[in-house]
Amino acid sequence: MDKLRVGLIGSTGVVGSLISKMISAHPYFDLANVYASDRSAGQKYGDVVYGGTYEPYKDLIVRESDPDQISRDHNDIIFSAVSDDKAGLIERRLAEAGFPVFTNASANRLEDDVLLIVPEINGDLISRNMKKGFIIANGNCSTIGLSLGIDPVIRGRSVREIVVTTMQAVSGAGYPGVPSLDAINNVIPYIQKEETKIEMETRKIFAGKLNAEIFATTTRVPVKIGHLEAVHIEFEQKFDPDEIVEEFRTYGNGILKTEFPSLPEKSVIVFNENNRPQPELDSMNGGTGLKAGMAVSVGRIRVRENSVDLVLLVNNLIRGAAGSTLLNAEIAYKGGII
Repeated sequence: MDKLRVGLIGSTGVVGSLISKMISAHPYFDLANVYASDRSAGQKYGDVVYGGTYEPYKDLIVRESDPDQISRDHNDIIFSAVSDDKAGLIERRLAEAGFPVFTNASANRLEDDVLLIVPEINGDLISRNMKKGFIIANGNCSTIGLSLGIDPVIRGRSVREIVVTTMQAVSGAGYPGVPSLDAINNVIPYIQKEETKIEMETRKIFAGKLNAEIFATTTRVPVKIGHLEAVHIEFEQKFDPDEIVEEFRTYGNGILKTEFPSLPEKSVIVFNENNRPQPELDSMNGGTGLKAGMAVSVGRIRVRENSVDLVLLVNNLIRGAAGSTLLNAEIAYKGGII
C-alpha cells in the first residue's frame, strides 16, 4: 500500500518532532516534506529538529513555511504544529488550495468552518460530504483531557457547571518554554489564554450538548510531561453513584467502533487507588506503539447526590497534541475522505 505524502509545518518544535517520530512508524503516512521558520530553512532536518538528529528523516531539507512553496511540493496532506499566529493564514491558504489540513495549532480552532475534533466524542463529523480542502483541528491539550475525561458521565445528563483546575507540565509551553528559574520549586498560577481556550473549545467540541457554566483555573507545575486536572461537575439531577463509576469503566472508545492505529485500547482508564493517576506513572497509558500515551486516566472519583469530583491525567504531547492530530487524519483516511 502506497502511503500518503505528509507535509509537516512547524516540524522542528516539540510537537512537530513528535509527529515526525510517530509518522515514521505509521502504516498510512510518510513524511515527505518538512517546513519551519526562515531560521531553519535550508538546513538538514536532523540538525535543527527538537531533540537533535532523528532517523529516518534527518536528511530532509527544511523549507520555509510558505503556502505557495508547500502547494508545489506534491504533498497529499498537511499536518500543522505551528505555535504562532502565522498558522491561521498558512492553514487557510492551503485549505483554499484544496489540501486537507490536520492541525494542532490554535489559530483556526474556533472558526465556524473548522471542525474541532475529539474523535470519541464527535469523530462522526469527519464525513464524506466534506469539501476537498478543509481544516480539522484537535483541541488544546487540557481541553482534550477534560472533554474526554468527562464524556462518559455527562451524556444524557443536564450539567449545571464544571469547575476545573489544571496542573500543567512545562512541556506544554513548548521549547524553550518556561525559564527554569521560574519553574523549579514553584507553581505558576496562571497560563495566558489557557482558561479561555478550555472554556470555549469544550463548548464547541460538545456542540450544544453541554450548556453548563465552565470555570477553569490553569497553573504551570514543575513536571516534564503530563497535565493533571481536578474536575468538579455539578448536575441538575440526582443519580446512583455506582452508575457513574460503571459508566467510566465501560466507556471504551466512546462513539468509535472501528480500530485505528493511534486509537488506544481504552480511551478512558479508571484507577481505584487514591494516589493515581500520576504523570510519572501513567502518562503513557493506552497501549503499545502508536497507542501509548493516547488514553486519559481518571481517578479519585467521588460521587455525591448530584455532583462528581475526579482527577484526570492527559499526556499533553501525545494525546493532547501530536497523537490527536494523527488520529483525526487516520479517521479521514480510513473513511475515504483523503
